[in-house]
Formats: sequence, structure tokens, C-alpha cells
Amino acid sequence: MKRKLLLILSMLAVTFALAGCGSAKKTVEFKYTNEELAQMVQDKSDEYMTYVEEPDIYNYIAQEETPESIPVSEAEAVKVFSKLKDECGEFKEYTGEYEAEVEDDTVIVSIFANCANEEAKIKAIFVSNLEEYNFQKCLYKKQAAASGVEVSDEQADEVLKNNGIYPYKISEFEISANQTLKAKMKAAGTNTIIGMGIVFIVLIFISFIISLLKFVPMLLDKETREARKALKAKETAGESSDNSNDKEEKKQMPAGGIVDIVNTATGESVMNDSQLVAVITAAVAASEGRTTVIYPSNDKLVARKVRRIKR
Repeated sequence: MKRKLLLILSMLAVTFALAGCGSAKKTVEFKYTNEELAQMVQDKSDEYMTYVEEPDIYNYIAQEETPESIPVSEAEAVKVFSKLKDECGEFKEYTGEYEAEVEDDTVIVSIFANCANEEAKIKAIFVSNLEEYNFQKCLYKKQAAASGVEVSDEQADEVLKNNGIYPYKISEFEISANQTLKAKMKAAGTNTIIGMGIVFIVLIFISFIISLLKFVPMLLDKETREARKALKAKETAGESSDNSNDKEEKKQMPAGGIVDIVNTATGESVMNDSQLVAVITAAVAASEGRTTVIYPSNDKLVARKVRRIKR
């Protein structure tokens, strides 16, 4: 039991250790400060926007085959800044705010600018440039030593930065509209209204289609239609024949005849005058000379001959 518990704890420890290693971010090789990177992004943005404003320079840089004297990354950056006016409107000024975050072995810095239509977000991705930087630093120190001047690492770093050489470089630029909370809520409300309107229109259309489905069997099933027509014709013929039979019975009935009215549902006579029935029964019996007559009636009346005896 103890061995199993120890084995489970060991497996859990290894799992958590591997998860921690997988989620750990790579450290950035070069040294930097956020303010320095943000200032570099702003300076490069000004440079590229100047190229866009000059048609001759822009056409030379943005041609299909990038000139050998211009790095491909800079040519792509100039093309990105050419879309700033279409995305956010005419550039006005920088807001002075920036954001910096580390992702794997890169540093992502974003600065913000006020434009005619809305605020723009200019994002730059910094990668390591240590190989070229160390090469230039070593070359500068050797040149200084050949001139009889000793240069420290700090002095060499300062000289290289003043000449635009850094241990990092911008690999990519991205420009997008930085929507405020108000703009996001407005866009979300508009999308919601449009979506609900489309849903209601579709539901109304579906209801209309469903209401028409009751006519489909009538259009497709010819036999059902013909059967209904035949049944309707038969019912009409039956009603007309019943009417004609009633008329014939009325014609055959003798004038002044006595007719017993019988309820067809119960079979009982609706003539409840027992005295009248008794008189008629006695009359029939007397006429036939019978002393006892059983008349087939529902009241089970019996007619007997009555004789009066005089004293």
C-alpha cells in the first residue's frame, strides 16, 4: 500500500514538473528598457511615415522587387504604414502611452497615436540582434585600440547606440485601430440588433412556409381529392333521395287517417293518451265480436267485452 501511494505521488510530482517546464517562457537574450524600445518604435514610425508621404521614395521602396540596398523588413514596414490613413485616418500626434510585453524570446511594444477617425495602435516586435551588435562593438574597439585609445564596453555601447546600432532590432510592424470601450459597445449593440433582426425575419419566413404545408397534400394526392369529391356527391344524392321518399309517403297517406307517431330512437309511441288507445282497442274488439283482445301496444292494454246485467 505504501509503495502504491509513493508511486502515485512520484507520478504527480513529475507531471507538475513537466507542466511547469512547458509553460515557462524563454528569457530574452538582450538587455533593454521599455522606454528605450518605445522611443525607438516612435522614431521608426516617423521615418516610415515620411517615406510614405514622398511618392518617389515610396514607389522606389515598395516596388515588386525590393532593392538590395533596403532590408526586406523595412520595405514591408513602409507598406504597412501606407495603410495607416485608410485604417484610422490622417495622423495627428502620439498619445505618449505605450505597452510592453515579453513573448518567448521576443519583446512586443505597442504605442498609440491619435488620427482623424480613431486612435491607432502601432505594434512592433523586437528580436535579438546580438551577433551584428557584438561584431560592430568588437570592430569599433579594435579601431580605437589601433589609434591608441582604450575604450570600455560602456563607451562602445554608447557610441553604437548613437549610430543606430542596438542589440535588438524590429522584425515586424503591425497597425490596427485601437477601439475604445464606447466604440466596442456601439459595435456590439449594432451587431446584436442586426443579428436579432435577421433571426426574426427568418422565423417569420419559416412560419409562412409552414402555413402553406397544409395545401401540399391537396396538390400532390389526386386520389384523395377524387375520393372527397365522390363522397360529397354521394351525400348530396342521399339527401335528395330522402327528400323524395318523404314526399311520396305524404302523398300515400290517406286523408283523415290516424297515424301513430313513434320515436325512431327509442321505438316508443309519443301518443301517451291511454284513454284514446283503450277506446280504439275496445271498438276494434267489439266490431270483431271477440270478448278478449290483446292489443300489441307498449302499454300492454287488454280489451274485454263488458255486459250490463239488469236487476
